[in-house]
Order: sequence, then structure tokens, then C-alpha cells
Amino acid sequence: YALAISNFDDPEKPLRFRFGFLGSSDVHTARPGTGYKEYDRFHMADFQLPLKPITAPEDSPPPPARSLPFDRVPAPSMFSDDGLVDDRVGAFYQTGGLIAIHAPGRTRDDIWSALQRRQVYGTSGPRTLLWFDLLNAPGRSSAAPMGSEVQMQGNPLFEVRAVGSFRQLPGCPDYATRGLPAGRLQRLCRGECYNPAEERKRITRIEVVRIRPQAHAGEAVAPLIEDPWRVFECDGGPDGCAVRFSDEAFSAAGRDTLYYVRAIEEPSLAVNGALLDCQYDAAGNCVGINPRPASREDDRLAPIEERAWSSPIFVDFAAP
Repeated sequence: YALAISNFDDPEKPLRFRFGFLGSSDVHTARPGTGYKEYDRFHMADFQLPLKPITAPEDSPPPPARSLPFDRVPAPSMFSDDGLVDDRVGAFYQTGGLIAIHAPGRTRDDIWSALQRRQVYGTSGPRTLLWFDLLNAPGRSSAAPMGSEVQMQGNPLFEVRAVGSFRQLPGCPDYATRGLPAGRLQRLCRGECYNPAEERKRITRIEVVRIRPQAHAGEAVAPLIEDPWRVFECDGGPDGCAVRFSDEAFSAAGRDTLYYVRAIEEPSLAVNGALLDCQYDAAGNCVGINPRPASREDDRLAPIEERAWSSPIFVDFAAP
């Protein structure tokens, strides 16, 4: 929606959002990159709430009275009887996402410059590899990568390449156990490090989103967002998935358009993958939930499709 709207205070130069996509954690506990393995949800997911209820001392004064602009119904306790975060809240905490960049090196300047160029993508946690390029950008000797802004009259031709993340082995690799004592590894990651196997997860499909920003004030936004616009099924081979596609309607439509892609991995178990295990009726309405008792032994694992989102490529129509 943000990418589809325009500000027409100056009709000759409408203002639009143009940003790249990142992946990160959900709250503020400063634990990035915890999505490499799905385990121990109270440690690896984004639980920032205390594990025991906090109560004020019996002799503490009551809080000062204040007027509220509307009636407020007190929220139920977030904690179960044993002091753990109640699953009506805790079922929505997942392991953190990742920010990935395309850069020539790993220096601070290389990384920061890639972020500024929007040559960046987000994942739901795994280290999925993703490239998204415009192959026929005018005046360029090479492809225009994700995040680019291009002006052209002809129909754009794109290429997407995606490779699934490595499957994980239990425990920690030798270099981790040689470099840190067992107690330190247990405190950092419960003894389960990033420990890739030789095999990667399969990429099952590529989804393309097309958005045409508003061309005039008052233009309805919903029809401008096509999500997904195209879907390409992948063969699931070990080398990942590569597809090419063109927007045959771009030149005839004669309007600015942006595109981004999603690379979808095969289903795998994830912490809180089913959230509250909603049960649906024939009409698709949630008619029941399963808030299991909060437990450190229950990671509420359920299959999800991990994914990566590219930053958009912004293709402006260059009028003859």
C-alpha cells in the first residue's frame, strides 16, 4: 500500500515512497539472526516479557488517577499460573528474520553503501540466497539489480535466481566448541549453533508482486496492487530455481511500475508455526483455537514456508 500511493501536492512531480526490504526480529531484545534453527522458543523467539509476573509491593501507593479519552477494558494477565508467558500472547512470538545484502565486500562502507542502494533483501530467518535483476535496462552494460530505479519505454525483462538455505545439523561445529567453552555456548544459543549440512532446502516457487503507483489524485489503490501477479513453480532441484519473465503490458500501459519477488522454500517446522492452531469452517472463518498451556518443553512446532523478499525494482515509463 505504501508503495502504491502518491502525493500530488505538486502534480508535475508526485512524491512516492521508494524503499528496500529488510528482515529483522519482532521486538527489541537485540537477538538478531535467531532463525537458523527452530528450537527453544522462550530463548530463541522474541520473548521480551518477564517469565514471572511482576507485582507491586503491598505497601506501594496506588497510581495517580488520570482521565482517559475512552473506556478501557483491563487486559487479562499475560502470564499463566506457573509464571510463563500465556500462549494467547506467546504463540505469536517467532524467531527473528535476517537482512541480506549484495555487496563487493564485508567492510562497513561496503555494507552501508549496499543498504543505501537498496541492494538488500529480507528473509524470515533462514540464509536463503536471492537475486532479482532487470536484464534489459537502457544504457547499462550489465543487469540492474534489486533496488534500482530505471526509465524505459520497452517492456522490462527480469531474471530471478534463488537457492534454498542449508539444512542444519544438531549441536555446534568444531570451530565453535574449540573457540568457546560449553557454558558460554549454552548461554548464547542453548548449545545449538548455526551448523549447516551439505544439503540445502528446496525452492518450491517464485512469486512476483507488481504495483503500479497512483497516476492521479483519488485513483483507487486496491486495483494497483497485484499480489501475486505471477507465480512460477520450481522443480525443487539442488541448484535452486531460476526464472525469466517480462511484463508485456508495461509499454502499452505507459505508467510507472515496480516489481519485487518472493522465493518460497519447502515447508519446514518452525517455532509457533501454527500460531494458535486456528480451526476454520467451510467459509474460512476461525471458529476455534488451541492455546496450549505455556511450557518450556513445547516449542509449538508446525510447518511453514520460510521465504525471502527482494527489494523492488522501480521501472518508470519514459514517454517518447
